[in-house]
Amino acid sequence: MTEQEIQRQLFDIYSGILFNSGEFAPGEPAAIAYHFDCPEYAALKEKYGIDKIAGEGSAYERAERLMHWMAPKLWHRPDYDNHVPMKSLDLLEYSLGRPEHGINCRNKSVILTECCLALGIYARRVYIMPCSPYDMDNHVVTEIFDQEMGKWIMLDPSTDGVFTDEKGVPLSLLELRERFAAHRPAAFTGSENGDEMNTYFAKNLFRFMVDGENGYGLSDSRTLYFTPMGHLVQKNLLASMEYKLSMIPPDAMRLRKLYSEMLEKAKGDPEPGCTDIGVMEARP
Repeated sequence: MTEQEIQRQLFDIYSGILFNSGEFAPGEPAAIAYHFDCPEYAALKEKYGIDKIAGEGSAYERAERLMHWMAPKLWHRPDYDNHVPMKSLDLLEYSLGRPEHGINCRNKSVILTECCLALGIYARRVYIMPCSPYDMDNHVVTEIFDQEMGKWIMLDPSTDGVFTDEKGVPLSLLELRERFAAHRPAAFTGSENGDEMNTYFAKNLFRFMVDGENGYGLSDSRTLYFTPMGHLVQKNLLASMEYKLSMIPPDAMRLRKLYSEMLEKAKGDPEPGCTDIGVMEARP
């Protein structure tokens, strides 16, 4: 079986999961906040010239230029331990142009989101999550709102790309999810293989976690959950933690003890409340 055939089969499976999980659980209304007055934005402009890099044009055009500037200069390290403060100035100082200091998708999206906000562009960080509790991989991206198109657009600073429809219109995460659920691949503009990216995103578009507060250094301060009907986030989290624990070698006593303590503590956590999916679609 060729790699293309493997990717096609996987896309069939993941798009089918999305098809059968098309309805999101009813949830509470909530406001997603965007902070444009953080004092650190001036330092971002002065030190890195992001206003000049973004240039003129629509929000999407400016945000895309920022992504193209940063993405090739940030190296990927999936096991990065998040030891640098989750703030764009600290992360850029640590990682920009330094291949020995790779960071993960979570922190790349922090940089792009905060740089966009510094230029007055509505931007938010979004976790895209798989269905299986035994899948240890998820992804984090940025969505920006373009006033001219009147829609949200997903930008992936890890792969330096966006998904577009047949007319070349960039897609939001929800638009991409609906498209994949209908078994329709999308064009990908980044450097990665398009078939693989369709499969990878289809796997991870099962549910969403969105930053409720978007501003300098505010990542993870308030998280909104958008969850398909019948899916229990807490139940899946515990199953995932138990799976991770089972994969730790018996002789790694310290690590097993740490994960066991984390698991016991997590057992007391409640199921997170759902937010109405309309909040993700709404204009800011």
